[in-house]
Amino acid sequence: MKRIKIVAWTALVLCAALLIAWRLTTGWSFFFAAPPHGEILGVENGVEVRANASASVRGEYGLEYECVELINRYYVQILGHRNMTRTGHADSYYWSAHEKGLAAYPNGGSTRPEIHDILVFDWADDDGSVGHVAVVVDVDLATGSVTFIQQNMTVRADGGLFRREVWMDTLPLRSLNNGWTVEQGHYNIPVAGWARVAPPARRSP
Repeated sequence: MKRIKIVAWTALVLCAALLIAWRLTTGWSFFFAAPPHGEILGVENGVEVRANASASVRGEYGLEYECVELINRYYVQILGHRNMTRTGHADSYYWSAHEKGLAAYPNGGSTRPEIHDILVFDWADDDGSVGHVAVVVDVDLATGSVTFIQQNMTVRADGGLFRREVWMDTLPLRSLNNGWTVEQGHYNIPVAGWARVAPPARRSP
């Protein structure tokens, strides 16, 4: 009986060691090993995506480095759009898009997402949530997927023992009945829609 217990404990320790090794070699870290505030997690289209350590420091493009700060910085640096800092939480980039010089398109509508679009995660305009935003960097119609970059998105695993900063991610894109849908995937809130720089208003002849 004692030998059986030793074998069982040995197997358990070995499995735990293998799990830890796998996590640490696939982009995960222990829960206490959060990257320093402002550390560069990745770069896309020349724009740096940085880590957020919950330090409420307001910079040129908003609170560093919340999800909306990346949107504001990306749109200024890449698209030459006006700085949208202090214009609302993440959900407002869809529900109040016109106030920011943007045009919004509903998830499931006839307009598919494009590169540089702002992907807005939210349940509803009045749901009490501030939502989440990301920037579309690739739309692959062949595989049916949308790839995006984001800030302030941390996922946890194994009871919170491990954490991973997800600065780039991909979700399925489906076309059905002349509509385009970005699926919720592993996110806990759905995609309400996407927004982009509004086209110039047409002048009357």
